[in-house]
Amino acid sequence: MTNRQKPINEFTMKDWKNFGIYLVLLGLIIIFIAKEWEIGGGFFLVGIIFTAIFQGPKFFKILKGKHW
Repeated sequence: MTNRQKPINEFTMKDWKNFGIYLVLLGLIIIFIAKEWEIGGGFFLVGIIFTAIFQGPKFFKILKGKHW
């Protein structure tokens, strides 16, 4: 099995969702381990935006549920 990198034009929706989560985690790691607030905060905010765009409809669908 070869481990080739996937070009950006072949990314699926799941890949973009995961990318947002990776950016959030990377930002938190940079903030708490490296103590770089500007760089870590930037990764964190961009990750939150990606996650909100790609995961947002799922969260709203859950919040609209009648089982609350």
